[in-house]
Amino acid sequence: MALRFDEYAAKGKSFVAEVAKELKTEDTDRAGRLLRCVLRALRNRLTIEESFQFLSQLPMAIKAVYVDGWRVRMNPSKIRHIEDFRTEVMKEDDFAAIKDFYYEGAVDDAIKAVFKVLSYHVSAGEISHVLSALPAELRAELESE
Repeated sequence: MALRFDEYAAKGKSFVAEVAKELKTEDTDRAGRLLRCVLRALRNRLTIEESFQFLSQLPMAIKAVYVDGWRVRMNPSKIRHIEDFRTEVMKEDDFAAIKDFYYEGAVDDAIKAVFKVLSYHVSAGEISHVLSALPAELRAELESE
């Protein structure tokens, strides 16, 4: 069985390009960082089972972004407010946060763009399961998109 690393990379680049398009930017490096931040903040909210179901539908390169540096928690912490999720997304960007979230609303734009692209690749049922792990106000915002 041949490993298709070029194909995995191409699909990953395409995914990041879709995020960039949703963000209305040509900066795919920034789009990739924002994708990583949102995925990492999300994985910290999901159970292992939910993560595996979600991961099964992602392109291989995006799976790698999701699991890179993952410290599996048996009982993920729940967040109750949209601001907590925003803060976690920004925290995941570390030193690049100042550059990536340079305008008011940038965090929300990143979250919406990533979820929009995820909706192209992940079944509606799975997206619904993932959204159920997020604060109600954020869930409502994303479902209205």
